[in-house]
Amino acid sequence: MDIGVVGPGAIGTFLAGVLSSQNEVDLLGRRPLDIGKIKIFGETSLETSVRYTDSIKSLSDKELIIVCTKSFDTSNAMASLSDHLSSSSMVLSLQNGLRNEEIISDFVGNERTIGGITSNGLTYIEPGKVKHAGKGETVIGPYPKGRNKKVEKVCEVFNDAGLKTTTSENILLKIWEKAIINSGINPITAVLRIKNGVLVEDEHLTKLIEDTVLESGTVAENYVDLDKKKVLKDTKKVAERTSDNLSSMFQDIKNENRTEVEQINGAIIEKAVGVEGVSTPINKVLYKLVKGLENRYL
Repeated sequence: MDIGVVGPGAIGTFLAGVLSSQNEVDLLGRRPLDIGKIKIFGETSLETSVRYTDSIKSLSDKELIIVCTKSFDTSNAMASLSDHLSSSSMVLSLQNGLRNEEIISDFVGNERTIGGITSNGLTYIEPGKVKHAGKGETVIGPYPKGRNKKVEKVCEVFNDAGLKTTTSENILLKIWEKAIINSGINPITAVLRIKNGVLVEDEHLTKLIEDTVLESGTVAENYVDLDKKKVLKDTKKVAERTSDNLSSMFQDIKNENRTEVEQINGAIIEKAVGVEGVSTPINKVLYKLVKGLENRYL
């Protein structure tokens, strides 16, 4: 398959490297970078050649576009891309947050939008180099729900390249579940500058993550058929399985980059507005704490 990957960060670099073993892949960034090869180490070990480009036009004939930018860049990325894409190109989001697929569909329509989540733990080292800190599953599906033969083909391509991937007929639910998990793990680890595993080792932090996830889940119940207890169990499992990992939000704070807190906790706060009997005091505190840290260097 002819694939364009947008965003040379951790997930974009990882996907471009793994998929290029079986497919034609171009990795797109906003500025010139000297990336001739991609090196992945850790759970996955490979070194492969890749075509890096900062020219949007190079993606014009791609069958699949995978958007891996930070979620606050989705709108700008799609505004730049949409006029250059083939009318048959499918666009897959593998990003954090609740708004990405909605934004993409505004540009290309629901019929060409694929939602997705991945639980692979990745750490960005430098351009073209990432650490695969923990293996995870990728789930994709037509947005907001349903079945699609093109999505099944994408799933097959991912699996053939060694990326464990399944499809879902209700990807919007999966996106909400991941956002809820991230709403608990990411801001707490970022504010306290701790590894994920500390959240389930300290009783006070375990209670905080429980309260956060249940609050976020209460918001989600107004949009999808959610099992809050299951998501809470899944959150603790993620924290345990990735115990030595630094969350993406902690990495952003550490590297003095803009975080995705607006697209995670901020989006959950926004979704609760106007819903009778639903409030988000914990998410609001976590949001303000992370923004306060951001404002010290941005």
